[in-house]
Formats: sequence, C-alpha cells, structure tokens
Amino acid sequence: MEQRLVTDSVTSEKYLRIASISIAAYDYVLTLPAEWRFYRSQSSIFHISLACALFISIRYVSIMAMIVSNYGYFSTTYTQQACQRYYLVAPIFKAIQTMISQAILGIRTFNIARRDRRIGVVLALLYLLSTSAEWFADLFHGIPSVINGNCTSANAGKVLSTWFYYLAVILFDVVIVTVSTMHLLRYNPLSTRCAFSFPSLWSLNHRY
Repeated sequence: MEQRLVTDSVTSEKYLRIASISIAAYDYVLTLPAEWRFYRSQSSIFHISLACALFISIRYVSIMAMIVSNYGYFSTTYTQQACQRYYLVAPIFKAIQTMISQAILGIRTFNIARRDRRIGVVLALLYLLSTSAEWFADLFHGIPSVINGNCTSANAGKVLSTWFYYLAVILFDVVIVTVSTMHLLRYNPLSTRCAFSFPSLWSLNHRY
C-alpha cells in the first residue's frame, strides 16, 4: 500500500511538471510579440531602462531555473559522482529567480510609496534579510539524490529547509503587499493617477 502511494506521488509530480512546462512554453510564445515591442521601445541596446533589465532577468532566469530543474529530474543517466557536481544548480537558479522577483516587487512598492526614503531603507533591509534567509535555507543541508538516474537535491537533516525557504518568501510578500495596499488606499479611486496605478501594479506583479 505504501509503495503504491509513493508510485502515485511520483507519477503525479511528473504530470504536474509536464503541465507546468507546457503552460510556460505557451506563455513564452504568446508574449514574444510584447517582448519585441518592449525591446524596440528602448533608446538603445546599450542603454536599456531598469524595467527592461528586470524584465529580461526574471523572464530568462525563470526559464533557466525550469530547464535545469526538469533536466535533473527527468534525466536517467546521472551517476552519484555526476550528481554531486550538478545537484545545487537548480536551487541556485531558484534563489536567483526569487531575488529578482522580490527586487521587482520592492522597487514597485518604493515607487507606490512616492520614493519615501524611510520606506526605501526598510524595504532594502527587508530584502537583504529575506534573500539571505532564502539562500541559507535553499542550500543548507542539501545533498545529491540519485534515483533511477535522475539528480535532485534532497534534505540531509531534520531541519525543514524547504519550509523555512518559503516562509521567508511569504513573509516578504506579506510585508510588500501590506505597504503597497496602505499607500494605494490613500489615492482617490476616481483620479487618473489611481487609474494608472492598478494596471502597472498587475503588470509588474506578473511573474514569468
């Protein structure tokens, strides 16, 4: 019975991974025209805006994170020695992806707060604490795990490092959303200024 549950869990994970890859590929193809228009709106390829740089970073780091994670999971040729050199690649890309995403949210919140210096200092400190905790949790107690030739990072200790990682991410998001909401509520809902705030809030919150 227990073996059947494990098999069903592994099968479900494979289907979910394939579904996520399909959705990501569809989304990438669908948004290519918008990406091209965004590039063309820049003054020069050597003088791109901060928004464009962050867009490129989150888009293609996310793609790399998905590729390296699924390559290690679906591969059937890894040895223990080869996995020893590869197993941290996916967690590193995941941590970098989270850092970029949180930088986007932090900058957006700073702009919503009218570039208040005190808010900026708090957000910068929160960002440093959150990303430090995420890197520590992502790489702490990780060991190479080879099962049927695939290579993933497993937890060697009793510490729930994955739980701690997502706790840091959630706490950062909660603080960011709270600060953003408090400042957005100060705007007049009927003003043009507010009308432009909410679409930009959605667009920057859309994580590729």
